[in-house]
Amino acid sequence: MSSATSSGADASGNGAARSRAHNQGNQDRKYTAEQKAAVLRIRRCKPTAFYEILDLEAVRTSCSDSDIKKAYRKQSLLTHPDKNGHEHADEAFKMVSRAFGVLGDKEKREKFDRYGTDPDSRFESARAQASNPFAGFGGGGGRPGGPGFGGGGWEDEMSPEEMFRQFFGGGFGGPFAGGFDTGPQFVFNIGGQRGFRVHQFGGPGLRRRPRGPEQGPEQQQRRQADSAWETLVGFLPILFLFVFPLLTSLFSGLGGGDSQPSVPVMSFDAARPPQTLHRMTPKLRVDYYVDPREVVDWTDYRFKQLDREAEASFVRLLRRRCDTERRTKQDLVDKAQGWFFEDPDKMKIARDFEMSSCKRLDSLGVSR
Repeated sequence: MSSATSSGADASGNGAARSRAHNQGNQDRKYTAEQKAAVLRIRRCKPTAFYEILDLEAVRTSCSDSDIKKAYRKQSLLTHPDKNGHEHADEAFKMVSRAFGVLGDKEKREKFDRYGTDPDSRFESARAQASNPFAGFGGGGGRPGGPGFGGGGWEDEMSPEEMFRQFFGGGFGGPFAGGFDTGPQFVFNIGGQRGFRVHQFGGPGLRRRPRGPEQGPEQQQRRQADSAWETLVGFLPILFLFVFPLLTSLFSGLGGGDSQPSVPVMSFDAARPPQTLHRMTPKLRVDYYVDPREVVDWTDYRFKQLDREAEASFVRLLRRRCDTERRTKQDLVDKAQGWFFEDPDKMKIARDFEMSSCKRLDSLGVSR
């Protein structure tokens, strides 16, 4: 008798553990035709086709929170591995729980309806944090009447079995055994997305989610790699704004030592060797000279381009000189006025100061 009692205790302990095989109490692996059809239908869906997984695709734009809860209740009872012995029931049940984890949360459902992507993905989370600097604190509580979801990823908050037990009020003694828990429901995080999480779902005490095999060294290494990737994604705007323009300007300034400039050196109004080849600008008719060795084998088209560039360069040169002349004359006037009395001699020098470049612009009809 003692041996039988000990064996029974061991079986009870194994039944309490969340084994992925879910064989306890269902050794013969039986299932009905309806249960098989539900598993096959769900596994044909894409992992992020949440409405289709809950069989709500036809009414996705008009279904209410109550409709989502009813659909989850129906599909989870059909696919729960403790009641459905199909070999793929466990995968189907996870997909159902995942779909309800998104559609059962108001904010996540709105994001999914807006973007059509998984709101708990790494990139979606990074974008949400970029738009809201306080997104990593607390995350808010769950929806009333439903399971609580924090601000972090769903997989870090609740397993499918925990969601099922929370939704059905604990235990699996019958289809709605225990009713729905209406006690306080909240989740708060310490340390942002990486720290320990404390959950309370209606019970009087706090509990921490037990660490399973997925939380081992390999999982920690994967999280560290994901954290490094998130950091790199956060620095991408800085790279685009500062580093890339700097590199572009750096490499654009590098050229071969033997290459010639695209525009040869010019001398305006008079020849200054080696600039002895005479040319004239097209509109202002300004004389300029270039080194004939720099324009060997040039075509007429290139010479016309050179004439236009010479005219633009000449106007820029005159405007810079005119600005310098005006500043110089103003300085002379300020010095001639003095602090208390005006100096006539200095004022005469200021008034007689010649502004040849400004006059040249006026004679050419070009604005200063």
